[in-house]
Amino acid sequence: MKFLKRAAALLMSLTMLSSATGCGEDTAYAMNIDGMDVRAGLYIYYAVNAYQDAMNVLRDGGKDFSEMTTTEEIAAVMKESNIDGKTAEEWIQNKAAQYCADYVAVEREFEKQGLTLTGEQLAAIASSAEGSQQFFGAFFKGAGIGEESIKAITRSTYQQNALWDKYYGEGGIKDIKDEDLYDNYAKNHLRIKYISMPLKDGEGNLLKADGKEVIQQMADDYLARLAKKQGNEAALMKEMDFLIDEHNNYVTSLSEAAVTTTDESGNLITTPTTAKLTTDIYGNTATTTESTDESGESGETTESTSIAGEDGTTAETTGETTTTETTASAEGEGEGEGDETTSAATTETTGTTSEEPTTTTTEDTSYDTAKERILVVSTSATDELKAKETTTTAAPTYTPCEVVYNWAADDATTLLKPELIKDEECWYIVIKMDIKDRMTAEDLWTANQVESTRQDLYYEEFQDMIEKWGDALTVNRNEKAFRRYKVLDIDVMGYQNAMMQSYYSAYGLSY
Repeated sequence: MKFLKRAAALLMSLTMLSSATGCGEDTAYAMNIDGMDVRAGLYIYYAVNAYQDAMNVLRDGGKDFSEMTTTEEIAAVMKESNIDGKTAEEWIQNKAAQYCADYVAVEREFEKQGLTLTGEQLAAIASSAEGSQQFFGAFFKGAGIGEESIKAITRSTYQQNALWDKYYGEGGIKDIKDEDLYDNYAKNHLRIKYISMPLKDGEGNLLKADGKEVIQQMADDYLARLAKKQGNEAALMKEMDFLIDEHNNYVTSLSEAAVTTTDESGNLITTPTTAKLTTDIYGNTATTTESTDESGESGETTESTSIAGEDGTTAETTGETTTTETTASAEGEGEGEGDETTSAATTETTGTTSEEPTTTTTEDTSYDTAKERILVVSTSATDELKAKETTTTAAPTYTPCEVVYNWAADDATTLLKPELIKDEECWYIVIKMDIKDRMTAEDLWTANQVESTRQDLYYEEFQDMIEKWGDALTVNRNEKAFRRYKVLDIDVMGYQNAMMQSYYSAYGLSY
């Protein structure tokens, strides 16, 4: 769960305070909250987290820490900074104190609800505390954070998990309805499949008018072929998969077909090829590439035939030799080996009478979804800004582009109707499908996805509830401890190095 991940990140990010070499009797406890003494080690631990929060706030306000390589450089910026009308030092102290109050609030509510941890969970807590010593043991010792403080922090995470389940889990106090989670996911996700048609030649140059006309003809052809599958979703998806592969192969062939020659000095000269679409007397079309040499003469090579005629034959031309071979029609079963969809085939059985043949078709409603894309509905920059209450926000990213995204996100867009969407440097043939058709326990709506949606919807509300519990508690600070453990002396670079060592080690790498 997110809480457990957060606790792991906090444990990994702990660093020592250069001024804290031990805890005297008067500073062993930093605060008393609701009658509970809070160890100095807990306060220091949460001060590290609060320091990172402060840096993030300052980054959002325009401060740049990326080029700073020493703790002293970062501390100098922090000492000159103010956040919410307070010095950075005071802000960090207050934030750390708030985290300590939240810690006590969780303890109190855990007891109030009559919850307990299992033996397995207690063993995991002890194991986590012991394992954290590998990379952060020196920091813990230098900062005066003992093993019991580490265990207490980890135990609090498990208690938060239990409270989350108690309030927001299935059958919890908040009575979160499964159908609400389902509807939210469906509302905030889009399901599409598309063909990318770049408006570039084999050398990556933008096409001119004649090149765009070729792409337009190809798009019209693809749409016509897809139109023949309308009414049969499985057949439509299979044809779309086949066209995706076909066009990808076409784009690859443009680069491979570029003409390479040498000048008088032996230098290589690459002449970009231009694709053309030709049509024979039967209406079959073929893609050709044309290159122009320095003399102005052009040579033309027919690459392949892409569309079958009504009689089910295609013509393939190379030079002056024409070979005719019989293939399956675009409406038949034999679209080619490049089709990765195997489960969407239409089964045909043909019977013969003395008068004329008859065809019986059994529709298969299943098909491969590997080439589909599931898009998350993007929050507008304005909404993100308002929600984060910061002065900056990252621009949303779109797949495959903003024009297609806006088309797919439009509730008025017709499902299962292929459309050509034109962007500046690439055109797309896109089909939008019903996301709910894939929201099954075996596909998109797994138990993990249900829980993820639950947390996406209610995690912040849960955190706010914990903060309200903490705000209601009486807090008495030990000012001697606050003066002794100077939060701006946190060794930020030491923390980052220890964190990176642990991350690299997790992937079997050295740092």
